[in-house]
Amino acid sequence: MVKRMSQLQEILVPLDGSGEAESVLPYLRDLAPRFGSHVHILGVGIGRKTRRVNRLLEDYINRIAHGLQSNNIKAEAVTRYGIAADKILDFTAENEIDLIIMATHGRSGMTRWWMGSVAEKVISEATAPVLLVRSKRSSKTGAAGKLKSLHKILAPLDGSDIGEAALSYVQILATNSGASISLLQVVSPPGTVEASLLGGPDWRKFVKAMHNAGEDYLKNIAERLSGKGIKSTYEVITGDPADKIVEYADDKKASLIAMSTHGRTGLTRWVLGSIADKVLHGARIPMLLVRSPKMVIPKPRG
Repeated sequence: MVKRMSQLQEILVPLDGSGEAESVLPYLRDLAPRFGSHVHILGVGIGRKTRRVNRLLEDYINRIAHGLQSNNIKAEAVTRYGIAADKILDFTAENEIDLIIMATHGRSGMTRWWMGSVAEKVISEATAPVLLVRSKRSSKTGAAGKLKSLHKILAPLDGSDIGEAALSYVQILATNSGASISLLQVVSPPGTVEASLLGGPDWRKFVKAMHNAGEDYLKNIAERLSGKGIKSTYEVITGDPADKIVEYADDKKASLIAMSTHGRTGLTRWVLGSIADKVLHGARIPMLLVRSPKMVIPKPRG
Protein backbone atom coordinates (compact mmCIF):
# COMPACT_ATOMS: atom_id res chain seq x y z
CA MET A 1 0.00 0.00 0.00
CA VAL A 2 1.29 3.49 -0.86
CA LYS A 3 2.12 5.49 2.26
CA ARG A 4 2.58 9.20 2.90
CA MET A 5 1.47 9.82 -0.66
CA SER A 6 0.93 13.52 -0.07
CA GLN A 7 4.40 14.14 1.29
CA LEU A 8 6.95 11.93 -0.49
CA GLN A 9 8.99 11.92 2.70
CA GLU A 10 11.41 9.14 1.78
CA ILE A 11 13.17 9.23 -1.61
CA LEU A 12 15.63 6.58 -2.77
CA VAL A 13 18.26 7.37 -5.42
CA PRO A 14 20.42 4.43 -6.58
CA LEU A 15 23.75 5.54 -8.05
CA ASP A 16 26.57 3.46 -9.51
CA GLY A 17 29.39 5.93 -9.98
CA SER A 18 28.60 6.84 -13.58
CA GLY A 19 27.82 10.17 -15.16
CA GLU A 20 24.74 8.64 -16.74
CA ALA A 21 23.25 7.71 -13.38
CA GLU A 22 23.81 11.26 -12.16
CA SER A 23 21.26 12.47 -14.72
CA VAL A 24 18.73 12.13 -11.89
CA LEU A 25 20.37 14.71 -9.63
CA PRO A 26 18.73 17.86 -11.08
CA TYR A 27 15.30 16.26 -10.59
CA LEU A 28 16.20 15.26 -7.06
CA ARG A 29 17.41 18.78 -6.27
CA ASP A 30 14.11 20.15 -7.51
CA LEU A 31 11.77 17.67 -5.80
CA ALA A 32 13.38 17.02 -2.43
CA PRO A 33 13.23 20.62 -1.14
CA ARG A 34 9.59 20.93 -2.27
CA PHE A 35 8.56 18.08 -0.01
CA GLY A 36 11.24 18.32 2.69
CA SER A 37 12.19 14.77 1.72
CA HIS A 38 14.75 12.55 3.40
CA VAL A 39 16.96 11.28 0.57
CA HIS A 40 18.80 7.95 0.60
CA ILE A 41 21.72 7.84 -1.84
CA LEU A 42 22.26 4.11 -2.37
CA GLY A 43 25.31 2.41 -3.83
CA VAL A 44 25.41 -1.34 -4.34
CA GLY A 45 28.85 -2.90 -4.31
CA ILE A 46 29.86 -6.22 -5.83
CA GLY A 47 31.70 -8.92 -3.91
CA ARG A 48 33.65 -8.29 -0.73
CA LYS A 49 33.31 -4.98 1.05
CA THR A 50 37.10 -4.69 1.23
CA ARG A 51 37.54 -4.62 -2.55
CA ARG A 52 39.09 -1.37 -3.73
CA VAL A 53 36.20 -0.68 -6.12
CA ASN A 54 33.75 -0.93 -3.23
CA ARG A 55 35.77 1.48 -1.12
CA LEU A 56 35.76 3.89 -4.06
CA LEU A 57 31.99 3.44 -4.37
CA GLU A 58 31.49 4.27 -0.69
CA ASP A 59 33.61 7.40 -1.05
CA TYR A 60 31.63 8.40 -4.13
CA ILE A 61 28.22 7.88 -2.48
CA ASN A 62 29.35 9.88 0.56
CA ARG A 63 30.58 12.69 -1.68
CA ILE A 64 27.25 12.90 -3.50
CA ALA A 65 25.33 12.93 -0.20
CA HIS A 66 27.54 15.67 1.22
CA GLY A 67 27.03 17.73 -1.93
CA LEU A 68 23.27 17.47 -1.52
CA GLN A 69 23.55 18.38 2.16
CA SER A 70 25.35 21.55 1.13
CA ASN A 71 22.18 22.36 -0.86
CA ASN A 72 20.14 21.99 2.36
CA ILE A 73 18.77 18.61 1.29
CA LYS A 74 18.49 15.95 3.98
CA ALA A 75 20.64 13.29 2.34
CA GLU A 76 22.12 10.07 3.69
CA ALA A 77 24.72 7.81 2.05
CA VAL A 78 23.98 4.08 2.17
CA THR A 79 25.99 1.19 0.73
CA ARG A 80 24.81 -2.40 0.30
CA TYR A 81 26.51 -5.41 -1.28
CA GLY A 82 24.99 -7.91 -3.66
CA ILE A 83 22.77 -7.87 -6.75
CA ALA A 84 21.87 -4.26 -7.52
CA ALA A 85 18.16 -4.64 -8.35
CA ASP A 86 17.52 -6.96 -5.38
CA LYS A 87 19.22 -4.58 -2.95
CA ILE A 88 17.27 -1.62 -4.30
CA LEU A 89 14.00 -3.52 -3.88
CA ASP A 90 14.94 -4.73 -0.40
CA PHE A 91 15.86 -1.22 0.73
CA THR A 92 12.62 0.16 -0.71
CA ALA A 93 10.53 -2.32 1.29
CA GLU A 94 12.52 -2.05 4.51
CA ASN A 95 12.44 1.76 4.60
CA GLU A 96 8.93 2.40 3.25
CA ILE A 97 10.31 4.43 0.36
CA ASP A 98 7.77 6.79 -1.22
CA LEU A 99 9.59 7.41 -4.50
CA ILE A 100 12.55 5.88 -6.35
CA ILE A 101 14.42 8.14 -8.76
CA MET A 102 16.82 6.42 -11.11
CA ALA A 103 18.36 6.63 -14.54
CA THR A 104 17.82 4.19 -17.36
CA HIS A 105 19.44 3.49 -20.74
CA GLY A 106 23.19 3.21 -20.77
CA ARG A 107 26.09 1.35 -19.25
CA SER A 108 27.20 2.24 -15.78
CA GLY A 109 30.22 3.19 -13.75
CA MET A 110 32.50 1.57 -11.25
CA THR A 111 30.05 -1.14 -10.19
CA ARG A 112 29.33 -2.23 -13.78
CA TRP A 113 25.55 -2.32 -13.54
CA TRP A 114 23.58 -2.39 -16.75
CA MET A 115 21.20 0.42 -15.85
CA GLY A 116 18.51 -0.67 -18.27
CA SER A 117 18.14 -4.16 -16.82
CA VAL A 118 18.34 -2.95 -13.22
CA ALA A 119 15.66 -0.32 -13.87
CA GLU A 120 13.49 -2.89 -15.62
CA LYS A 121 13.51 -5.23 -12.63
CA VAL A 122 12.90 -2.38 -10.18
CA ILE A 123 9.93 -1.17 -12.24
CA SER A 124 8.44 -4.65 -12.43
CA GLU A 125 8.66 -5.40 -8.70
CA ALA A 126 8.81 -2.18 -6.67
CA THR A 127 5.65 -1.14 -4.86
CA ALA A 128 6.88 2.47 -4.72
CA PRO A 129 6.49 4.69 -7.80
CA VAL A 130 9.59 5.06 -9.95
CA LEU A 131 10.70 8.28 -11.62
CA LEU A 132 12.88 7.28 -14.57
CA VAL A 133 15.23 9.76 -16.20
CA ARG A 134 16.87 9.09 -19.55
CA SER A 135 20.59 8.91 -18.99
CA LYS A 136 22.86 11.74 -20.04
CA ARG A 137 26.47 11.95 -19.00
CA SER A 138 27.09 14.95 -16.76
CA SER A 139 30.20 17.00 -17.35
CA LYS A 140 31.36 16.81 -13.77
CA THR A 141 30.65 14.41 -10.91
CA GLY A 142 27.62 15.57 -9.01
CA ALA A 143 27.35 18.69 -11.12
CA ALA A 144 24.31 17.88 -13.24
CA GLY A 145 22.56 20.92 -14.62
CA LYS A 146 19.55 22.79 -13.35
CA LEU A 147 16.17 21.17 -13.92
CA LYS A 148 13.75 22.82 -16.28
CA SER A 149 10.59 23.80 -14.47
CA LEU A 150 7.91 21.16 -14.07
CA HIS A 151 5.33 23.07 -16.09
CA LYS A 152 3.18 20.43 -17.77
CA ILE A 153 2.47 16.83 -16.80
CA LEU A 154 1.02 14.43 -19.36
CA ALA A 155 -1.25 11.83 -17.76
CA PRO A 156 -2.43 9.12 -20.18
CA LEU A 157 -5.56 7.38 -18.86
CA ASP A 158 -7.59 4.49 -20.17
CA GLY A 159 -10.83 4.54 -18.18
CA SER A 160 -9.90 1.97 -15.53
CA ASP A 161 -9.15 2.17 -11.82
CA ILE A 162 -5.78 0.52 -12.46
CA GLY A 163 -5.01 3.14 -15.08
CA GLU A 164 -5.62 5.92 -12.56
CA ALA A 165 -2.93 4.72 -10.13
CA ALA A 166 -0.57 7.54 -11.13
CA LEU A 167 -3.22 10.24 -10.90
CA SER A 168 -2.81 10.88 -7.16
CA TYR A 169 0.91 11.52 -7.65
CA VAL A 170 0.19 13.77 -10.61
CA GLN A 171 -2.12 15.84 -8.41
CA ILE A 172 0.55 16.09 -5.71
CA LEU A 173 3.22 17.25 -8.15
CA ALA A 174 0.90 19.71 -9.89
CA THR A 175 -0.29 21.22 -6.60
CA ASN A 176 3.26 21.56 -5.35
CA SER A 177 4.83 22.90 -8.54
CA GLY A 178 1.97 24.80 -10.17
CA ALA A 179 2.19 22.57 -13.24
CA SER A 180 -0.82 22.01 -15.46
CA ILE A 181 -2.03 18.51 -16.36
CA SER A 182 -2.79 17.23 -19.84
CA LEU A 183 -5.23 14.32 -19.62
CA LEU A 184 -5.05 12.03 -22.63
CA GLN A 185 -6.93 8.95 -23.76
CA VAL A 186 -5.95 7.03 -26.89
CA VAL A 187 -8.49 4.83 -28.64
CA SER A 188 -6.72 1.95 -30.38
CA PRO A 189 -7.48 1.25 -34.04
CA PRO A 190 -9.25 -2.03 -34.82
CA GLY A 191 -7.42 -5.32 -35.15
CA THR A 192 -7.85 -7.44 -38.27
CA VAL A 193 -10.59 -9.57 -36.73
CA GLU A 194 -12.43 -6.57 -35.28
CA ALA A 195 -12.25 -4.72 -38.58
CA SER A 196 -13.76 -7.69 -40.42
CA LEU A 197 -16.59 -8.04 -37.90
CA LEU A 198 -17.36 -4.36 -37.83
CA GLY A 199 -17.65 -2.83 -41.27
CA GLY A 200 -16.72 0.74 -42.11
CA PRO A 201 -19.87 2.53 -40.91
CA ASP A 202 -20.23 0.27 -37.86
CA TRP A 203 -16.58 0.79 -36.94
CA ARG A 204 -16.89 4.56 -37.26
CA LYS A 205 -19.91 4.48 -34.95
CA PHE A 206 -17.98 2.38 -32.47
CA VAL A 207 -14.99 4.73 -32.52
CA LYS A 208 -17.27 7.74 -32.08
CA ALA A 209 -18.94 6.07 -29.09
CA MET A 210 -15.51 5.36 -27.60
CA HIS A 211 -14.47 8.97 -28.12
CA ASN A 212 -17.64 10.26 -26.50
CA ALA A 213 -17.24 7.94 -23.52
CA GLY A 214 -13.59 8.95 -23.20
CA GLU A 215 -14.39 12.64 -23.29
CA ASP A 216 -17.05 12.24 -20.61
CA TYR A 217 -14.57 10.31 -18.47
CA LEU A 218 -11.75 12.83 -18.86
CA LYS A 219 -14.09 15.79 -18.41
CA ASN A 220 -15.15 14.38 -15.06
CA ILE A 221 -11.52 14.06 -13.95
CA ALA A 222 -10.72 17.57 -15.20
CA GLU A 223 -13.59 18.95 -13.13
CA ARG A 224 -12.29 17.14 -10.05
CA LEU A 225 -8.85 18.64 -10.64
CA SER A 226 -10.32 22.11 -11.13
CA GLY A 227 -12.05 21.76 -7.77
CA LYS A 228 -8.60 21.32 -6.25
CA GLY A 229 -7.22 24.38 -8.01
CA ILE A 230 -5.31 22.42 -10.66
CA LYS A 231 -5.40 23.54 -14.29
CA SER A 232 -5.94 20.77 -16.83
CA THR A 233 -6.90 20.05 -20.41
CA TYR A 234 -8.21 16.81 -21.88
CA GLU A 235 -8.29 15.16 -25.28
CA VAL A 236 -9.23 11.82 -26.84
CA ILE A 237 -7.35 10.71 -29.97
CA THR A 238 -7.16 7.56 -32.08
CA GLY A 239 -4.05 5.56 -32.91
CA ASP A 240 -1.39 3.34 -31.45
CA PRO A 241 -1.37 4.25 -27.72
CA ALA A 242 2.40 4.26 -27.18
CA ASP A 243 3.20 6.17 -30.37
CA LYS A 244 0.48 8.73 -29.75
CA ILE A 245 1.53 9.31 -26.13
CA VAL A 246 5.14 9.98 -27.20
CA GLU A 247 4.01 12.26 -30.05
CA TYR A 248 1.60 14.12 -27.79
CA ALA A 249 4.30 14.70 -25.17
CA ASP A 250 6.55 16.20 -27.86
CA ASP A 251 3.81 18.31 -29.45
CA LYS A 252 2.57 19.73 -26.15
CA LYS A 253 6.10 20.17 -24.76
CA ALA A 254 5.31 18.17 -21.62
CA SER A 255 7.99 18.03 -18.95
CA LEU A 256 6.89 14.70 -17.45
CA ILE A 257 4.81 11.68 -18.48
CA ALA A 258 3.05 9.98 -15.56
CA MET A 259 1.23 6.73 -16.04
CA SER A 260 0.28 3.47 -14.40
CA THR A 261 1.77 0.14 -15.34
CA HIS A 262 1.04 -3.57 -14.96
CA GLY A 263 -2.25 -5.14 -15.90
CA ARG A 264 -4.94 -4.94 -18.52
CA THR A 265 -7.05 -1.83 -18.53
CA GLY A 266 -10.42 -0.34 -19.22
CA LEU A 267 -12.34 1.26 -22.05
CA THR A 268 -9.45 1.47 -24.48
CA ARG A 269 -8.18 -2.04 -23.72
CA TRP A 270 -4.53 -1.20 -23.28
CA VAL A 271 -2.12 -3.66 -21.74
CA LEU A 272 -0.46 -1.10 -19.50
CA GLY A 273 2.83 -2.91 -18.97
CA SER A 274 3.45 -3.12 -22.70
CA ILE A 275 2.33 0.45 -23.42
CA ALA A 276 4.37 1.92 -20.57
CA ASP A 277 7.47 0.04 -21.75
CA LYS A 278 7.12 1.35 -25.30
CA VAL A 279 6.56 4.91 -24.06
CA LEU A 280 9.59 4.67 -21.78
CA HIS A 281 11.82 3.68 -24.68
CA GLY A 282 10.39 6.31 -27.03
CA ALA A 283 10.00 9.35 -24.81
CA ARG A 284 12.70 11.96 -24.41
CA ILE A 285 11.43 13.31 -21.10
CA PRO A 286 11.29 11.76 -17.61
CA MET A 287 8.56 9.26 -16.86
CA LEU A 288 6.82 8.48 -13.59
CA LEU A 289 5.56 4.89 -13.39
CA VAL A 290 3.14 3.87 -10.65
CA ARG A 291 1.79 0.41 -9.88
CA SER A 292 -1.83 0.18 -8.84
CA PRO A 293 -2.19 -1.23 -5.30
CA LYS A 294 -4.61 -3.70 -6.92
CA MET A 295 -1.72 -5.12 -8.93
CA VAL A 296 0.77 -5.43 -6.05
CA ILE A 297 1.47 -8.99 -4.97
CA PRO A 298 4.04 -9.10 -2.15
CA LYS A 299 7.00 -11.32 -3.01
CA PRO A 300 9.06 -13.03 -0.33
CA ARG A 301 12.66 -11.92 -0.53
CA GLY A 302 15.49 -14.04 0.82
